[in-house]
Amino acid sequence: MQSPALDRPTAASWTTSFITRIHRYKALMLRRWWIPLLTICLGLFVQAWLIYQTPPQFLSTSKMMLAGKLNIAQSAVYSEDSLNFYGTQIQLMQSAEVRRSAEALVRAQHPELQPVKIDITVNQKPRTSIFDLQAIGSTPDYTQAYLNAVMQKYLDFKKGMREDQGHNVTTAITEQLIQVEKDLRNAEDEMLDFQKQNNIGFIQEEGNSAAAYLVRLNQQYAMLKTEYDLLEKLDLDQNLDRSQAASTSPQTGASPAAGEVPLQGMPFSDVGPEGEYLKAKQNVQLLKADRDTLARDLRPRHPKIIRLNDEIAKQESLIQLFRADAVEKLATRRTSIGKQMENLQENVKEWETKALDLSQRLAVFNRLKGKVDRLKILYERLTTNLKEVGVSQVVDGGDQVSIMEQATMPISVRPGLLKSLLIGLGIGAFAGIGILLLLDRIDDRMASLSEFQNHFSENVIGQIPREKTKGRVTLLQPDDARHIFAESYRNIRSSIFFMPYEGPRPKTLLVTSAVPNEGKSTISANLAITFALSGAKTLLIDGDLRRGAQREAFDISSKIGFAEVLKGEVNWQEVVVPTAYPSLFVLPRGQALSQPSEHLLRDTTDRLIQDLYLHYDYIIIDSSPVLAADDTTSLAPKIDATLFVVRLSYTSARLTKKSLDLLYNRQVNVPGVILNYVDTSLPEYYYYQYSEYYNTPPPAQEDRHGVPAPALHANGHGNGQTPAHINRPQSS
Repeated sequence: MQSPALDRPTAASWTTSFITRIHRYKALMLRRWWIPLLTICLGLFVQAWLIYQTPPQFLSTSKMMLAGKLNIAQSAVYSEDSLNFYGTQIQLMQSAEVRRSAEALVRAQHPELQPVKIDITVNQKPRTSIFDLQAIGSTPDYTQAYLNAVMQKYLDFKKGMREDQGHNVTTAITEQLIQVEKDLRNAEDEMLDFQKQNNIGFIQEEGNSAAAYLVRLNQQYAMLKTEYDLLEKLDLDQNLDRSQAASTSPQTGASPAAGEVPLQGMPFSDVGPEGEYLKAKQNVQLLKADRDTLARDLRPRHPKIIRLNDEIAKQESLIQLFRADAVEKLATRRTSIGKQMENLQENVKEWETKALDLSQRLAVFNRLKGKVDRLKILYERLTTNLKEVGVSQVVDGGDQVSIMEQATMPISVRPGLLKSLLIGLGIGAFAGIGILLLLDRIDDRMASLSEFQNHFSENVIGQIPREKTKGRVTLLQPDDARHIFAESYRNIRSSIFFMPYEGPRPKTLLVTSAVPNEGKSTISANLAITFALSGAKTLLIDGDLRRGAQREAFDISSKIGFAEVLKGEVNWQEVVVPTAYPSLFVLPRGQALSQPSEHLLRDTTDRLIQDLYLHYDYIIIDSSPVLAADDTTSLAPKIDATLFVVRLSYTSARLTKKSLDLLYNRQVNVPGVILNYVDTSLPEYYYYQYSEYYNTPPPAQEDRHGVPAPALHANGHGNGQTPAHINRPQSS
């Protein structure tokens, strides 16, 4: 018979593996809790012994506080960085300079004291301006004197810092004041020399007059430039109209506003070319008007019209003569205005040069005066700062730390006691955890399905949960309240019934394990009960001929059984015992045999198994552990299938592998492994985490023997396949 070809389950997710590993460490801690406890106690003991061997230390304390600050109406006050003030003071109190000065002071004041190493600790009390100082040393007198010296030298150091800073500032201000005074004297002399060479009052007055005159010249030039451009761009008639309009407009005698362009193009008069020109134009217009009036009534050749035409021609000739004279006069005026503009340009250039010179001399004077004023202000400021620094040195208005309490009388202490004990605790805990991890690496016992699958490729046909009961586990009952426990055996039964096989399905099943106390006998009994409850006629044989336990499990009084059958002393039908479970029969062990393997290898054993085939649907044999004796390896090759039991957190992977190798070497068919004592709290056992589903089962119909009927058909399986015992006639 060939083993079923099943695929190995896929690997669990990393979260499942991680939680499984945590459960493994938890179980290891529960088993080996005394190891970390022992290492922690040892670490604490060692640290306590080291502390006891350390010489006693003496502690002296004192306090310093930040005193009030005297506010003075001046800015030259010594101060420090307020943001990091307290941290700076703590570091200063613990600085090497202050400690060296304190050692020298103690040596000078108390030469009889022997110097020892002192540890100084400074802390600021929360939400206060008070410093707590602690000194720890091996001699009480020196410790107290040293702490007082540290506070005194700290104050002296800060006072020296203020004095040095004040002296440096005073020196710097004095040097700068001397330089400023020298520069001020030179600037005043330079300004005095300039005033001697230049009349500043005259320069200012002359500069103002030159600027006003220059403005008037520019205005005149602008007016002439405008007139010149108009005379050039406008014709004679336009200029005469502009001049006539300017002359006929009402005049008040006031001069044109600044920037206003006059409207006259040329001087207008009633006499002269321009007057005659305008009169002639008017006469022509009058004559033309008369001619037009007569032309309405008279013929063009009428003497009056001819006379008017002659007059018009005469006047037009005069207009041309007068026009030529007026144009010549207009050109003469444009030329005159151009000459005036040239003259104004020369005057503007001359006065601009003069005004620029006056402005430059006035600017030089203002620059010299401004320099003198700035130097005077700087001199006064430096003088004020120098006075303020002197007042600050006398009054000392900066942040001042003073002694609040002198050093107290030293008391004997054990410094670092808690720290040392915590170190011992930590070292002991780490050592214990390290030993546990080392043991876990050495210990190859499997604690979960995933760990089993990491070591073996065998198919797992069922997992029996761990029962939280003391002593022997009771057998299954038809209406067992242990729903998950009973369901796990039903799961194994279904796996055996419907496991894919090539050839006839197995009828004889041998249950074994690697070492004793893995639960194979209990599994054999409960598995036989589960088979019988499905309606299959089942025989349970106690094949552990050395330490069989089925007789006590089923409370059988007969003391003969399988051993006597193997020796040929009795027929097997005479020693088979019925049980309280319908369809379940038990063949007890009988008397213990010293060499069972010799009887199991005989042909009579083969004939016995063949005879049992004809009378029972399933035969389950509880055999001895593989590594305990040779009984199982002698009997298993004669059996259809062997179920191998592995107890989690108990069986070594190395022993399990060795046992399976022994079975495989003897051509034993091992279709699967049953995992016993499973911790159902692990996340990979989701199948067992729905116990509430089984708490209130619906009422089930019972057959005539009082056995609950399966849900779908008589064998309790619902996929349409029928176990072998359904199709065969059953023996009585």
